[in-house]
Amino acid sequence: MCIVVDINTLAPVFSEGCVRNPDFFAIKEWINAGKGFLVYGGTKYKKELGKKRYLRLIRQMKDAGRAVPIRDDVVDSMEATLLTKTKGMKCDDQHIIALLGASWCPLLCSADLRSFDYIKDRSLFPSGMPQVRIYTSARNADLLKRMSRNMLKNLA
Repeated sequence: MCIVVDINTLAPVFSEGCVRNPDFFAIKEWINAGKGFLVYGGTKYKKELGKKRYLRLIRQMKDAGRAVPIRDDVVDSMEATLLTKTKGMKCDDQHIIALLGASWCPLLCSADLRSFDYIKDRSLFPSGMPQVRIYTSARNADLLKRMSRNMLKNLA
């Protein structure tokens, strides 16, 4: 099962050293255990990764089979469409919605409460795509188990 990690939660999810964020460490463990993988892509998302100095980590994860790139042109095209659809709204995460839609990824890790109404708006996603679930803290850890089980059922 895949997950999109919003830039605002990259540090708590992938923090190194002895400090572990109890709300987000489960995601890192889930990915490292091979139960899930990170999807990333799009010009704006990668630019934000560069600002936070996470490009190297993502490249290492990709080499280890724990991260999968989504073509930038596909994400960017969806983002352009979303910018038109959301014109006049207070949405500033079209690139995240586009990445979720382009990858058909049903799981987002984010702490951006302002974006949640848009993430839950199914009209902004491709028709037939599953509802996106949002991981915000350790109380959502069951999502990781549930999403992994659903993936296995769909493969059977």
